[in-house]
Amino acid sequence: MSYETIAEEIDKNREKFIDRLREAVEIPSVSAQTEHRDDIFRMIDWTQKQMEVLGINCQKIENGVQPLENGQILSLPPVLFGTLGEDESKKTLLVYGHLDVQPAKLEDGWNTDPFKLVEKGGKLYGRGSTDDKGPILAWLHAIETMQHLKIDIPVNIKFVFEGMEEVGSIGLRNILEQHQDTFLRYVDMVCISDDYWLGKDKPCITGLCYYAVEISEAKQDLHSGVFGGTIHEPMNDLVWILSHLQDLKGKILIDGIYDLVAPITPEEEQLYETIDFDLVRMF
Repeated sequence: MSYETIAEEIDKNREKFIDRLREAVEIPSVSAQTEHRDDIFRMIDWTQKQMEVLGINCQKIENGVQPLENGQILSLPPVLFGTLGEDESKKTLLVYGHLDVQPAKLEDGWNTDPFKLVEKGGKLYGRGSTDDKGPILAWLHAIETMQHLKIDIPVNIKFVFEGMEEVGSIGLRNILEQHQDTFLRYVDMVCISDDYWLGKDKPCITGLCYYAVEISEAKQDLHSGVFGGTIHEPMNDLVWILSHLQDLKGKILIDGIYDLVAPITPEEEQLYETIDFDLVRMF
């Protein structure tokens, strides 16, 4: 089947797809604000219904509780697993996405209500339209389109959708480790559907490494009036160490770390020459 036929089918459903995104944006699933915890649960329920209409077998994985500093204990939203297709002759793709969003208010600089989808100048504006409700719905809309046109999906698809990504993916790692020999066992590739493009032509391909630095000093609290200036203050030691991790230009100063980094090739240098990155235009 031609690309033109598929694109035409998508265009036919444009308003329906946008209305669906509008519903998702209107659910204020802000994970950083405890008063919106129920909205995250509601967002997960809403997404599950959209998936099940497409024949995706869904399962909610319980995620325990979250103790707060004020002594309150809140339930963590479940992680939503989904499976479409179990053909052993096909590869299996895992799609990751998150259903929570960052806080947003008009006074933050929005020109419109962030939890109302607005179409302006050929673009859609609303909290989560890019990060990450829009990309999740793009997957579901693509599946819906292929099913309607009776196009065989060439892979099995598994889904992992969470509701706490914006606050550090609380509980997700434990859940994935618990299911690595079951739900995740036959996954061949992973698509993290949660990224930005600088423009319309080139995707952003980024990575992340992070480390923890821990300083151990005295084994008990010591009175500053007696021990100040005699015993090293661990906070000062930590600040000193952190200040020596990179130079003013951002070069990492840890011995040997660049031995782990592949050198930039001439072809990559040429790509960077034409990269669609303009700070003035962006900001």
